[in-house]
Amino acid sequence: MNKTLLSLTAAFVAGAASLGSVNAQDRSHRAELPANQISDEVDAQTARIRADLRLTPDQEKNWAGFESAMRDIGKTRADRENTTREDRAQQKGPVNIIDRMHREADYMSERSADQKKLADAAQPLFASLDDQQKKRLTENLIRINNERDPK
Repeated sequence: MNKTLLSLTAAFVAGAASLGSVNAQDRSHRAELPANQISDEVDAQTARIRADLRLTPDQEKNWAGFESAMRDIGKTRADRENTTREDRAQQKGPVNIIDRMHREADYMSERSADQKKLADAAQPLFASLDDQQKKRLTENLIRINNERDPK
């Protein structure tokens, strides 16, 4: 039993390490973007979602809260990226794993709060959509969520 658990743990760690390097490469590309470009990307995503949904006048009433939450989250994300970039530039020597774990925990807490804020803002809009619009909004939000992998 212990050998099986040890083997599974080793396999998981190896898999996580290989996925981590792929995610790190993706993040390194995104980390090169200046804060205003990150915010601009979020604004463009939001505009694409709006165009894709083809909202009715009644549904438009529920759009402002969702749009505002997306914009706020984009700004928060840009600020977070800047802070991370500055921290890495100031880092000297090897990575302190404990500090890194604390930063990652803080990041996950912030992302959790962002996710809740977006869900709360999207709820009235989502409730007003027809089935096809709900499907399109769901697909868009899943895609956006997948682009924002944890650090």
